[in-house]
Amino acid sequence: MTTRLDYYRQLNTALNELCVKMVYQHPTHSEESNKELLDLFVELERSFDSNGDYALIGQQIITRIISHYPDITPQIHRDLLWFYGGDCLHFLGDEEIQKYQDLEERYYELNNNDDSTCYRNLRAQAFNMH
Repeated sequence: MTTRLDYYRQLNTALNELCVKMVYQHPTHSEESNKELLDLFVELERSFDSNGDYALIGQQIITRIISHYPDITPQIHRDLLWFYGGDCLHFLGDEEIQKYQDLEERYYELNNNDDSTCYRNLRAQAFNMH
């Protein structure tokens, strides 16, 4: 079973690992700028653990990647755009947003009745992956 938060944390971890491998290969960015991005990931993990404002930090990460690292941008999982919301939603189409809204409604409907709802499976169904 994958909870909703676990699912998004896994996507975030994968993005973090990708950034660790790629950001220092950008000669146009200062080492300080690259370090700031990677430090945001550390701050994000702390925020997840403390139930802090991880959405705001996640938005900062996503918008920084999109504006400064165009080679990483296509590798951002679109689910993270939805999860972090705010300005990140501008990068999703209306049909995608509707699918995510339907997914969230279905998840919360099922989760109210059964704590073992697997978010990953529901997502696959909502996006016609099964």
